[in-house]
Amino acid sequence: MGDVTQDLGRIQKMLENGNYDEARPLLKEYLAATPNDPLAIRFYGNTFAYTGFLGKAKKIWHDGLKKFPENVDLLYNYALAHYLQGNLFYARRYWKKALKFSPEDSEIYFNLGQIARDEGRLKLAINYWRKALQFKPDNVEVMNNIGVAYASMRSFGKASIWYKKAVKTDDNYALAHFNLANALFETGDLEGSQKHAESAAKLDPASHMETATLLTKKIKDKRAGAPAAKAV
Repeated sequence: MGDVTQDLGRIQKMLENGNYDEARPLLKEYLAATPNDPLAIRFYGNTFAYTGFLGKAKKIWHDGLKKFPENVDLLYNYALAHYLQGNLFYARRYWKKALKFSPEDSEIYFNLGQIARDEGRLKLAINYWRKALQFKPDNVEVMNNIGVAYASMRSFGKASIWYKKAVKTDDNYALAHFNLANALFETGDLEGSQKHAESAAKLDPASHMETATLLTKKIKDKRAGAPAAKAV
């Protein structure tokens, strides 16, 4: 096969270009000659995972973990496979194992937060997401998720704080603008609500134009029903 490092690098480029079916037999051949390469094992599983055969990928990663039980990437992918199949118990178990060997991995904390959210444990989810931000402080998706968790608990003031952090970090994040518009509406900041609803609709009209229009109508109706200000 030539230089094995060169071979794997060439295969990796195929994977990066989405040529999973083409890469699969090459990885199989590579692993026959170099069976103790955890990166190749992970890549081989990826060729199945990205083509709709998650169960096959999971088995490959599981077998890889028998040889390399402390490999963070294999642990991560194996946990992710369980998560995608709805097996939250095993997803949590293997992400926590990965965390032992990579304690500053923001993605793992993020995913543990996702599991907690799916289980309805919102305070725990927030704790995990805040931990994720310690290691990747500019992750606007995490900020938005924390806002959504607070909004789900009807803590709209706290939700607004986190949505504002998200849009301050990335002013083009349409979803955070829309969520902030809803939270500000709930807190009575109608002007701010309308501003961010308009921003969401402008940034991503396909996703937010209709709902932003409905929110704008609610703002208009609320203003119309508000008592007039006292004369000075």
